[in-house]
This record gives sequence, C-alpha cells and structure tokens, in this order.
Amino acid sequence: MELSKGTKVNLTAGFSATVIKELGRGGQGIVYLVQAEGKQLALKWYTTPLDEKFYKNLERNIACGPPSDNFIWPLYLTQKQYGSFGYLMRLRPEGYFEFGNYLLARQKFASINAMFTCAMKICNAFMMLHRFGFSYQDLNDGNFFIRPSDGDVLICDNDNVMPQGEKSGIMGKARYMAPEVIAGGIPDKYSDRFSLSVILFMLFFGNHPFEGAKVVACPCMTEQFEKSFYGKDAVFIYDPTDKSNLPVRGVHGNVIKRWPLFPSLLKQTFEQQFAKDCLAHPNKRMIEQQWQKIISKTKDLLIVCPHCKEETFADAHNEHNLCIACGKDINTDKQLHIDSRHIVLSAGTLLYLTDAVTPEGKTETFPSDNNLTVIRNISQNNWIATTPSGKIKTVKPQEFFPVINGLKVSFGQNAASNTAVKGEITVK
Repeated sequence: MELSKGTKVNLTAGFSATVIKELGRGGQGIVYLVQAEGKQLALKWYTTPLDEKFYKNLERNIACGPPSDNFIWPLYLTQKQYGSFGYLMRLRPEGYFEFGNYLLARQKFASINAMFTCAMKICNAFMMLHRFGFSYQDLNDGNFFIRPSDGDVLICDNDNVMPQGEKSGIMGKARYMAPEVIAGGIPDKYSDRFSLSVILFMLFFGNHPFEGAKVVACPCMTEQFEKSFYGKDAVFIYDPTDKSNLPVRGVHGNVIKRWPLFPSLLKQTFEQQFAKDCLAHPNKRMIEQQWQKIISKTKDLLIVCPHCKEETFADAHNEHNLCIACGKDINTDKQLHIDSRHIVLSAGTLLYLTDAVTPEGKTETFPSDNNLTVIRNISQNNWIATTPSGKIKTVKPQEFFPVINGLKVSFGQNAASNTAVKGEITVK
C-alpha cells in the first residue's frame, strides 16, 4: 500500500520515521521524505511483492555499511508493516543531477577535468564494491547523480546489491546488460564491468556504444532485436574491423563530434573492451583499477591551451598538438616527468600529482613576467624543490617554484601505493 502524510513507520533499529511527503516513484516502489531521530531522510517503500531473501539481504547490506561515501547506501531497515517494508537512506544533496540530464545536454560539466574526475570516482566506487564481495547487478544511467561543478558522483538504488555469485532477481536494464546476462546468465562482477564500460563511454562520448546504423535501420525495437543489438550480435559503433554499425549523422551527433577529439589511448581502450572477444569472454574485461590507470593517463594529457585558454589535449611525445578549440599548435617544450608520466606544462593547467581526483598543483605565468612559467602548490602539504645546482627549497601551500630545466621536486605520498611522488622538470 502507499503511505500517507503523517504515517509512522517502525524501524528494526528501535525508533520510527514519520512520512512528510512523496519525493518520487519507480518500478519497485515510492520514495518519501521522512523525519527520523531529528533528521530528514529518504524512505524507499516497496509497492511490489518481495520475498524474505530480499529483506534479509537488505538487512545484511545495512550491517556491512557502504563500500564508499559515493553510495547512497541503505541506513535503516523498516519492520514489515502495512503489507510491505522499506529502508531509509540519506537524501540527495542540492546541486546533483541525474546522469540522463548530461546525455540530453540539460546539464553540462563545468570542465572536461570535472568529467574525468566523475569517471575516476565511478571506477573507484565499483572497485570498492567488488572488494567488499558484492556485485551491483543493475548498473545503468539511472543510478548516478552527478555534480557538474567538480564531477562528484552519488550512486543510488543500492538495494539490489548482492554478494558475488548470488542472484537478486533483477537482471538489469536493457541497453546496459552484458551479453551473457541477456542470454540468461546471472549478473555478477564481470557483467558489472561490462555495464561500467558502457556508462564510461556514454559519459565521455554522449551516445551508446552499440547504437549506430543497425539500430537506426530497425523498423521497431522488439525484444528479439534488443537481444541481437545488445547481445549476441552487438557491434561497437567504432569497431575497427566491422563498419556495419557506424554512427549516423543527424542522429548520433555527440559521438561523431567528440570521438576525434579524445586521445587515442582512451579510444583504443574502448575498442578493445567492446571487441567481440571481450563481449564473448567476461573474464577478459578490464577491472576497475585498470580503467583508473587509463583515465589517469588520459587526464595527464589534458591542459589549458596557451592561445585560447580552453581545455585541450596535448601529448608530450608529439611534436605537434593542435588545440581542439582554436586549432593552433601547442608548444610542449616544458614538461614535468613523474616516473613514466610526461605532463605538458601550460599556464592554467591543473596538476594531479599524487592521485587523479584532487588537484595539488597549478601551472601559471609569473605575475610580472609572462615568459616565466611557475607551478603553484595548491595542496595542503609542503613540497621540497631541488635546483640543478643542489639548492633545496621548501615550497609551502600557495607558494610556487619556477619551471626550469633540471629542477627536481618531491610532492608527497601516493595514497594508493604509499610511495613518494617525485618529479623532474625538463625544458627543451
């Protein structure tokens, strides 16, 4: 049954929640704004029949807690009452918008940088989920709320999360289900990784990776056609060996515009992940940590164009890099080398030194000399800079050092590997 304003719902934690108003509804139930223990929370109340196994799984997930802060995870379970049950979760904060709004251009990221941060956070969230021994099982575009200013992401609808190898009864959403699930298999971490690749592709390129000429030519999308286009006969729209499903001008404008602009490293990764071999063999799909490395390396190529001040990509190994906004050539003579990373130093560019989510440095021009480039410390930590002559200087937060050939810098610790991050400047 539906709940009315003022209804008290008892929780297994020993207190109750009072319904204030309805917030929205979906296929499984209704979400209400409620008051509980002096806080406003959201209550998802199921209006479809669900079994004891589902209830017990919710209870177990609440006891385990969220894999990361990016999940709007179930907090409290209700008792069975009014012919059903539900759970409480935190409310979505202001400033976050559904993923679909970005696909429809109703929302835009403040920067390409924010888009990459969003991708990194999505990958990290599902890495943690799988480390907890869970599989999501229903990963689709409706699961994400994204803040356009910085790319922060919140993941909702976590009630179908199950331990790896167990089945929730939810198979997933059409267009996001892995081919083996469409064929009747059980969703697991491998099918999650397929859905993750689809989500990442749509995040970067704004269109579905399997919706090209074949789907446009379809007279009517039936269940049989769905199983073909997204399952056994799926063809990536930019498959280098099969041109039968290319994007169609006038229909797939986003991907047609964006595909040429992104670095080959990212595009080749999608080609590999959506190749027929990966579609047929789930264990060959990249794990989340591998995606993070690819995204991080791609993010290293993102700079601010010195001519038009717009974001663009520049590969330190290329002699000529044309800005994707103004088309002018970008000088790559000034570079920062951190292990195998080669970062072009262009004024205005944010530098991600110890992780790929939090910028810790920014390349600028010296206030009184436009010909002198400096790197400003925008982190909370001191850096240690060593000049070519051996002089050592502590660079405190908000201080900077000049970009000169041979200068070495210790930036701090990489949280993932717990190793010191050290770099060296080269100026050709």
